[in-house]
Formats: sequence, C-alpha cells, structure tokens
Amino acid sequence: MYNGRKVYAIVLAAGSGRRMHSKTKKQFMEILGKPLFSWSASRFDHHPAVDGIILTTGEEDIPYMKELTGTDGVCPLQKLAAIVAGGKERYNSVFEGLKKVAELEKLDTASPDTGMTSSGTQDPLIMIHDCARPLLTDAIIDDALHYAEKYHAAVIGMPVKDTIKVLDADHFVKETPERSSLWLMQTPQSFDFSLIYKAYAAMIRQDESGRLMIPVTDDAMVVESFAGQRVKIIPGSYENIKVTTPEDVKIAELYMRKSSENG
Repeated sequence: MYNGRKVYAIVLAAGSGRRMHSKTKKQFMEILGKPLFSWSASRFDHHPAVDGIILTTGEEDIPYMKELTGTDGVCPLQKLAAIVAGGKERYNSVFEGLKKVAELEKLDTASPDTGMTSSGTQDPLIMIHDCARPLLTDAIIDDALHYAEKYHAAVIGMPVKDTIKVLDADHFVKETPERSSLWLMQTPQSFDFSLIYKAYAAMIRQDESGRLMIPVTDDAMVVESFAGQRVKIIPGSYENIKVTTPEDVKIAELYMRKSSENG
C-alpha cells in the first residue's frame, strides 16, 4: 500500500516482438538468463508498496506464463494477482488489466469518477508498465507513486538529447521544434484508478463504434484526450530503455551488468 491506498502494477507482456527477428516472443526472450518480462515484474513483486501484479499476455501463452511465474517456476511472483489475455492493441490489453483490477477490488465502474471503492476505501493507484523496459528501479517506482498520488496522473520520461525535425510527406523539413520542451516518454505511467478507467472506458466505446480518430500510443494520451486531465512528467533514467531490437538487448545487458557490479 501507499499512504493507505492499494497499488496495482499492470505489466504488459502480450507483444509479438516482430522487430526482434526471433521465433521466441519478445516477452519470453532471455536476457542474462531470465525472461524479459520477469525483470520488471520481479521489481514490482519485491517493492513494498505494490499489492498486486496483473500480467497481460497472449491468450495462448497464459499456461506458459503460469508455469514461469508459479512457485516452482523460473520467476515466481508472490504478488501475482492475475494473468489476463491481452487484446489486439496495447490499449486493449491495458483495459483488460484495468477490468481485472476492478473485479478483484469490487470497484463500482458504473460511476468510476467517485474516487472511492464500493466499500468506501480510497481509490487504488495503478502503474502501467511495458515489460520491454526491464531496467525498472525502486527509485522510479517510488517517484511514480509519489507524483501519481499528488497529481492523479504521472508519467516517467526523459528530455530528448538530439535535435528533432518534423517532416512533410516528401521528407523535407517542415518544422524544428524547440528541444527543451520535448521529452521521451517511458513507463511506468501511473494514475488514480478512477481516472484511468474512466478515460479508457470512453476510448474503448469510441473504438468499438468505429469513431476512434487518433492513434493511441500511451496511457497519458488516453487521459489527456478522454478525461481532459493534465499529466505530470517526471524524470526517470536514460537507462530505462525499451528493448525493441536485437541491438537493444546488448545495451540492456550492459546496463544490467553494470548495475550488478555496483551492487
């Protein structure tokens, strides 16, 4: 718990990893002897503030995920609350995870903006994390929870280092935005349950009716667009990389070895 509020981490592990050029799905690829998803899931599992972990994965992979995370598995998770089937898109998987939290906590999703559970306790805090970011730290989790509680919506990120160019359809420069205002978004992205559920429910309704006109790329965008909520961006780490290509695996392993050497 965090200041009397339940904390759930939704760890997204339902991708295919096409850019890894591997027959093994990315979430199950080994990095230094452990499946990719387990690095961040284990970090949440050992953090004292986290009460429950929801893993989303492909429906066909649920038995394998249960095997890996069970008591006798290679990455047992004591705080694993549920493994749920992910959806077609990332946002579908997130919503499945949110629905599972609502079910476990018996939350009144018919009026999710009350900020209270059916039993009158406080709104849970939700952290949504891509398992492809294995270099999660306790400090990042601490900051994510602190600022989510303070501002209701908080996202980990880092300032861009390079000049960014906006191109036109013919790949000529159209605009050079001011670099100081540009940040790279990372995860976890953290919210009051009532806020993130309300925003996702509205987006899913629009999607199912065929009226979703914007590409949804992260959770902050959902609460910005569908709940009108300002999102606090807080510094994370340049080492909190997303493993997307084989080159990223090598970089992640270097950071992990360095972290191990530093204790």
